[in-house]
Parts: sequence; C-alpha cells; structure tokens
Amino acid sequence: MAADNVKKINLLENGEFVSKEITSTKVGDLRNELEIPSGANVMVEGTIRTDEFELEDGFVVAYASNNKVGGVTMVEFVVSLK
Repeated sequence: MAADNVKKINLLENGEFVSKEITSTKVGDLRNELEIPSGANVMVEGTIRTDEFELEDGFVVAYASNNKVGGVTMVEFVVSLK
C-alpha cells in the first residue's frame, strides 16, 4: 500500500475523538475496515452518509448502532387468602 492511499480521520471512540489512519475511500469500505455493523449509521462531518460517500483526509467520523439489550424487571406478587 502506498503512503498516498492512507488517510487520517478523527474517529469517535469511547466518547473521545482519536486520530486513526485508514485506507478506505468510501464509507462502505470503512465499514469493512473498522468492522462497523451494517445497520449502524455512519456520520461524517456531522451528517449521516451513505456507503458511497467519499472520505477525505481529516474528516470527523462517528457511528452509532442500536445494539443495546434492554431488560424487563419482573415483579411477582403472591397473594395468600386466609
């Protein structure tokens, strides 16, 4: 890989932006390179972008996916009639 194929982006990870070197040219490529889930929204420069959006050096990138597991609290009442 030639050095001119490498781009630096600022990627939001764990609540902080970190500089990351990538070789992807489009958002779809970035999904594969960084293992971003296919259902996640990828935001570049604050806007949700399609997989065909072209990446440039210095872009700010973040992604979000709704993969949280919810829970249900169950309360059981036992009623005894005397």
